[in-house]
Amino acid sequence: MAFVRKKTKVFPWKVSIASPSSTVAGELETEEITVKFKRLGGKELADFDKLSEDKALETAVQGWEGVTEEDGTDIPFNKKNLHEVADDLAFRNAVISAYKEFIQIGLVKN
Repeated sequence: MAFVRKKTKVFPWKVSIASPSSTVAGELETEEITVKFKRLGGKELADFDKLSEDKALETAVQGWEGVTEEDGTDIPFNKKNLHEVADDLAFRNAVISAYKEFIQIGLVKN
């Protein structure tokens, strides 16, 4: 099979976010969102681990689905909202961890 160079550099990826339950003491609730991750080139990928978490999020995350306010209102994706939502450590850690998994799968498959 031939290698096809794709112009699409953004791919949807499921991210599970575990955070403490607001109703059951000592339990975690898991919510799933879809994050649109940018596939980085070789130089960007080599420098990725050197970035601050904020800059890493800006570089990797290109959009999302399923991120809402408590009342169910969608939170549109933009840099300001990314930084506000990423203030939640469960979100931040889950997205960064999922991106590293996304990168690793690409490396292993190749």
